[in-house]
Amino acid sequence: MKEKRKTIDQLLSDPSFVRWVEGDLNRREAKRWNRWVQKNEKNRKLAVEAQKRISGFTFKDPSLPDVHSEWEKVHYEVTPGKEKKAGVRKMTAGQNRDLLSMALKAAAVVLVGVFVGFATYMYQEPVSEEEPVALQTLQTDYGEKRTINLSDGSTIILAPKSKIIYRENWLEKAVKQIRLEGEAYFSIAPQEATGQPKFIVNTEDGSASVWGTRFTMDTYGTGTRVVLEEGEVRVLTEETGDRENSATNIQPGQMIRYSKLSESIELKQVNPRVYTSWSTNELFFDNTPLSVLINRIERTYGVEVVVEEQELLQRNLSGSVDFRNLEGLTNAVAEVFEIKIHRSGETLVIKQ
Repeated sequence: MKEKRKTIDQLLSDPSFVRWVEGDLNRREAKRWNRWVQKNEKNRKLAVEAQKRISGFTFKDPSLPDVHSEWEKVHYEVTPGKEKKAGVRKMTAGQNRDLLSMALKAAAVVLVGVFVGFATYMYQEPVSEEEPVALQTLQTDYGEKRTINLSDGSTIILAPKSKIIYRENWLEKAVKQIRLEGEAYFSIAPQEATGQPKFIVNTEDGSASVWGTRFTMDTYGTGTRVVLEEGEVRVLTEETGDRENSATNIQPGQMIRYSKLSESIELKQVNPRVYTSWSTNELFFDNTPLSVLINRIERTYGVEVVVEEQELLQRNLSGSVDFRNLEGLTNAVAEVFEIKIHRSGETLVIKQ
């Protein structure tokens, strides 16, 4: 498959590329960018230009120094003043070795200066990992929600039976990252435009980069789903088969579903309130199939739901019900939607 040529703007808005430039990328992703840069000169020039805009620094093109000329420079610097005027005199084999060693060291210094930072990622495979930073996990049980309030005004609401994983120093980073398993609602406070996202949520299927945004994200079933309520989210999917990482911007009122197991990406218009209302202790339905309610009950409270009449699964619901506890929810649903819900142990039975 022919590779699509990238542009400067695409690189600047690609969170994976930005993290690569900053050296904050895992080994697997870093290798992918290394390979991309090494493919041809055009990729290398694009990467250098994008790096300049991201970091504000310019790195010289790496080139090997001429060892002979470096040797002469070093010899001139270490030779006493009188000998400089008289030229290079004959030296012993030992002196030759010493000067050659010094010249090679000088050459190494030149190389180190050239390869500092970004160039390290461009022209050599990473040989060592960053200093390990401890990972922390915050998780919830069935029927439990957790709210995390950040100092900048951002809020994360972790749904029942979900967890986020983060590094101890994540709040110190300019771009804050977490890994999500389960479901969470994010209200990320706006920031000044910097070209970089303020927050990145990673799952095994890819990542969602945000600036000032409100959205919900879950990893239930197959793949990851993002529903945007306000702002803008940029989704970067993992490589799959012949498809390279694919970036998609979604707008308010859109839902995107993607998976590392599939090359297809589902994007459609929805009513965001249907997917975000759980965060406000209610469930809102807008011509929503009963099957959606069943899935929500099962993953929130850890019970099994049995529907005696299968045609009920095709019934659509509209309205809202209280979502603070299972008993109140089942009573409200039964009354509002005129169905019977009976609980037996860890099983709920729904019938006409």
